[in-house]
Amino acid sequence: MNRLKGIWVPVLSPQKEDCSIDMDRLFDHIDWLFGHQIHGIVLFGTNGEATSFSVAERKAVLEGIRNKGIQNEKVMVGTGCSALTDTVDLSIHALALGYAHHLILPPFYYKQPTQEGLINNYSEIIQRVGQDAFKVYLYNFPQLSGISLDGELVGQLMEKFPDNVVGYKDSSGNWNQTIEIMERNPDIIMFPGSEIFLSSVLELGGAGVITGTGNVNPGMVKKTYDAFYNEPEAAALLQEKINQFRTAVQKYPLIGALKHLMAHYRQDRQWLNLRPPLMPLSESEGAALIDSIDGIDFSLKADT
Repeated sequence: MNRLKGIWVPVLSPQKEDCSIDMDRLFDHIDWLFGHQIHGIVLFGTNGEATSFSVAERKAVLEGIRNKGIQNEKVMVGTGCSALTDTVDLSIHALALGYAHHLILPPFYYKQPTQEGLINNYSEIIQRVGQDAFKVYLYNFPQLSGISLDGELVGQLMEKFPDNVVGYKDSSGNWNQTIEIMERNPDIIMFPGSEIFLSSVLELGGAGVITGTGNVNPGMVKKTYDAFYNEPEAAALLQEKINQFRTAVQKYPLIGALKHLMAHYRQDRQWLNLRPPLMPLSESEGAALIDSIDGIDFSLKADT
């Protein structure tokens, strides 16, 4: 199986008034993303409000995606749940549909678990799934999970399960930790969680990024990735542009901000729906966000 690389987008979950997932809008959005030549999508990442949806709901969406015919190498599935058995159940279901790449959060309710406890958790998941095709991308997002997955843990899991533990998504924003993970585990497929680190991680041999703002700026981020390998001077200028956009947007709660941008530029208020406890931006926040990016070029704005 090929090593994943490039620009990946954890897709937003458009919702109806009853907070159920709007499959038509989801498919339209995915088509738009792939129209910008991104490398792949992540279903039920943080920006997809993953932890707000049940295993049954996630399974239904996966079946819809499979029926749409999106191939394995373009899909990563967020299967990490607080309950170990839910993670196993969802992972086996995704594998049965042909989706081998899984982004897995640590169990996020009990804080300050021991290293041994975390290793046991991932070990149980891998052993219960019991398939070589199962490719695990450890998901490090300590701001939300309350747990930091360090380089020693990564190394132990890669040594114990060399056919399964292959990648790492680092949404910590701690660049020094990203470097440490890569130095200690040179075979890891590394994806930072922000395009701000795109050029830096590529310089170190990283895979690319999995970025939430790719939902509204996929084309510019993809152009930066392509230019890195072919036009270094252009890449540096593009990196500054995508940094500027990311910095402006992440001043607000990110999921609410991204959905506000979708609603504004698509002129479709249905995009404002979020599953509680998340809330859309206030009217004043939304206006301030739009005003702050008025002079910045980005994909969603250019396409409307």
